[in-house]
Amino acid sequence: MTNRILRTVAAGTMLTVGTTSISCGYFLHPERRGTQAGTIDSATMVMDLLWLLAGIIPGVVALIVDFSSGAIYVSGRRAELHLDRDGHLAFQVPNASRPGRIEFRLVTATHEVVARRTALVGSGQSASETIDLAPAPGSAGPLTLEIETDRGQIARGAVGPQL
Repeated sequence: MTNRILRTVAAGTMLTVGTTSISCGYFLHPERRGTQAGTIDSATMVMDLLWLLAGIIPGVVALIVDFSSGAIYVSGRRAELHLDRDGHLAFQVPNASRPGRIEFRLVTATHEVVARRTALVGSGQSASETIDLAPAPGSAGPLTLEIETDRGQIARGAVGPQL
């Protein structure tokens, strides 16, 4: 009888350690799975490192699972935009699965548009089209790149000073 209880407790403990050591990031952030790189989520990293207190194996397993699945990386990688030496901002038009129109604008802190270009995206459009935005002479202050789709969705990103 005691052998049976001991085996049940041992099996339960192994099952608990095995399932919880898979890590918090893998279960809490399934949308991040498959991310290849990016900024490491500090909360997930701390949770994984805390598993090292329970033992080397659960901690190492937690780190391996989160790094290999990509669940430890914060989604929404950010790219830095900088004006080149000539004061221009050049970038390639992104690919799109459906046809549409995208408007690119450089905007000042006072919401004044200092440069604007429109591009067509989707099938049949040039996949290697480059947009070159140059702020109007005399425009000062920090600039923001606004990207607006034909559906009215707007994305914004800060533009750094010249390289």
